[in-house]
Amino acid sequence: MQEYYFVYILLCNDDSYYVGLTNDLLKRFQQHIDGTFPNCYTAKRRPLLLKYYEVIPFLKEAKEREIQLKGWSRAKKKAIIEQNFHKLQLLAQCQNMSHSKYQEFELQNSISAPLDTNEINPSTPLRTSMKVGILGGGQLGRMLLQQAANYTVETYVLENDENCPAAHLCHHFIKGNIQDFDAVYNFGKHLDALTIEIEAVNIDALFKLEEEGVKIFPKPSAIKIIKNKILQKEFYKNHQIPSSDFVITQSLVDVQQHTSFLPAVHKIGEGGYDGKGVQLLRTATDIEKAFDAPAVLEKMVAIKKEIAIIVAMSSSGETAIYPPAEMVVNQDLNLLDYQLSPAILPENVLWKAEAIALSVVKNLQSPGLFAVELFVNNKDEVLVNETAPRVHNSGHHTIEANYCSQYDMLWRILLNFPLGNTDAILPSAIVNLIGADNCSGNAIYEGLNEVLKMDNVFVHLYGKTQTKPGRKMGHVTIVSKDYQDLTHKANKIKHTLKVIA
Repeated sequence: MQEYYFVYILLCNDDSYYVGLTNDLLKRFQQHIDGTFPNCYTAKRRPLLLKYYEVIPFLKEAKEREIQLKGWSRAKKKAIIEQNFHKLQLLAQCQNMSHSKYQEFELQNSISAPLDTNEINPSTPLRTSMKVGILGGGQLGRMLLQQAANYTVETYVLENDENCPAAHLCHHFIKGNIQDFDAVYNFGKHLDALTIEIEAVNIDALFKLEEEGVKIFPKPSAIKIIKNKILQKEFYKNHQIPSSDFVITQSLVDVQQHTSFLPAVHKIGEGGYDGKGVQLLRTATDIEKAFDAPAVLEKMVAIKKEIAIIVAMSSSGETAIYPPAEMVVNQDLNLLDYQLSPAILPENVLWKAEAIALSVVKNLQSPGLFAVELFVNNKDEVLVNETAPRVHNSGHHTIEANYCSQYDMLWRILLNFPLGNTDAILPSAIVNLIGADNCSGNAIYEGLNEVLKMDNVFVHLYGKTQTKPGRKMGHVTIVSKDYQDLTHKANKIKHTLKVIA
């Protein structure tokens, strides 16, 4: 006899939602009513309403659906409860709900379910005046500081270049090397909290600062895993998170012993960033390009789509997930130059992707903002490519296109405020502004006036005076309810706006 599983949503008396999973809905209700779980989330939130449930025939699929719904924003949960599929399509691009059943019951008795013990305590005072440091002063730090203006916070930046994009937007700029122990330690020891805009930071200094009571977002333990490609791949394997097959190589000689593993991607263990430190090895003749250093040799994936999902986790363990963004990569530079969000995905693929992204962040056991990059292969399998422990290029659009931007979300985490609404206001596209070939020197933005005349287009220049081939100089965000309009304008901008010297 076929067993069925129920994924359900409860509305609590404090107006919060709880998502649960059971194989016997009526029995589960009775257990709750009897107080079987007296210490759980809903025990102090009576009376309750069972607002919604789905019937799903397979446990794996049901678990993925439960994880997905738990990561959804309040607005998205409300949309599915109300069967507002027009709004839901806009919020999540979920288009196939044919397997679901909907029902509503009023329950005046206690309905308890397993508690996330990391729940935010509403009585905890929220600090508004804090000293917060950022390690790194690039464009990500710049946009983070632009959002900081909305909060009462004293900002500090550590960076070697006093003319970096973030230097003139912080309250205190300190010139120093973010990879130097003493520089990082001395920078952070008088601060309340620290975050990063790049992974290449001195981990030992962060561990010491953490021991001395400075709040680090994300935790040094998470950064240590992610900044090293070898540790990162082993983390996925150890936690049964799907990713491409791989072998660890210590030298060029090691790579030569694995020609049968080709075609593959060779990623240097540490030091890679924005496509640097990555080599495509298709045949044995490409091995001369491989790294003569500790690295990861990853089996090449037949990619149908490349997506990224940003996940936020508060200090209390609360999570929020952004709609996935689909990325198109400049193959010559191995850099993102075109992006659409929310990505258009079959519902079963969306479930997998969101569940996997949440699993990555949960297993890192760290508050912070994380960008999980994923591949969807030709079989609609979802594999993790890499994770970034910070605000990310794939989230630039959230400034205009989402109710709470990734930058605002990180400040909410840093300041211990409630997480924001991740829902999309409108679909969006991003075009990266990259320094043109054979152009080095004072930056000139050719075609800027034409682009600024376009409707629903937002130009972000990073304040870099000098351009060079492949350098990120800015980005343009487009918002529209029409995906065809997005792609049309994105292509027009790509061919109109050039960064030359």
